[in-house]
Amino acid sequence: MEKGKFIVFEGINGCGKGTQIISFADELMKNRDNTLFLTREPNNFDDNGKEARRILNSDGNPYVNNVEALRHFSLNRIYHNSIFGPMLEKGIDVVCDRYYHSTFSFQGAQGIENEVIAKFNKDKRIRIPDLTYIVDVPVEEAFERLGKRHGDRRQIDRGEPDRRKFDRDFQFMEKVRKNYLNLGDIVSEHLGDKSIVIIYGIGSPDQVHERIMTEYKDKF
Repeated sequence: MEKGKFIVFEGINGCGKGTQIISFADELMKNRDNTLFLTREPNNFDDNGKEARRILNSDGNPYVNNVEALRHFSLNRIYHNSIFGPMLEKGIDVVCDRYYHSTFSFQGAQGIENEVIAKFNKDKRIRIPDLTYIVDVPVEEAFERLGKRHGDRRQIDRGEPDRRKFDRDFQFMEKVRKNYLNLGDIVSEHLGDKSIVIIYGIGSPDQVHERIMTEYKDKF
């Protein structure tokens, strides 16, 4: 039996990956022979995932709780793999919204060294994706989209408390974006992950979707 494909979508908050994941899943499901598991990290499958989500949705300085978050993310990731790993073995495709690439990008921006992040993700139970899309847009564009999503562009500028902490600091998100753009070399060196492709995220949703499908067809 042919194994399923493990595909990850990544990018800074507001890059449009959520929209693209749905379009991608719809495209794959046009083939009636396909079965698909759509998932995300962190998730609520275990207590570590729940705690990671609590940290992400907390108010405050984006530079705090970095080591705590790293630990919860990695433990949740191991448990997550125990759920979708058997699906891949049965030929089911798995599409994941965020994976360890987010840890390198966000916790890296919080000041944790790549070597430390890699150590938490070298567990043999943590699978390397077959294909990882990084949907890239400038931070200015992402923040504009986030402002539209929440109905008030001024909330971003003022850092009002109803926003997740990572969405309120422009300079921090610039560091995250830079980490994403350098991630191909980083995860290749530390984890042997050569799955990354950068997708230009500016344009209509259909245009971005077409770029994603072109990479998929070239890969598989």
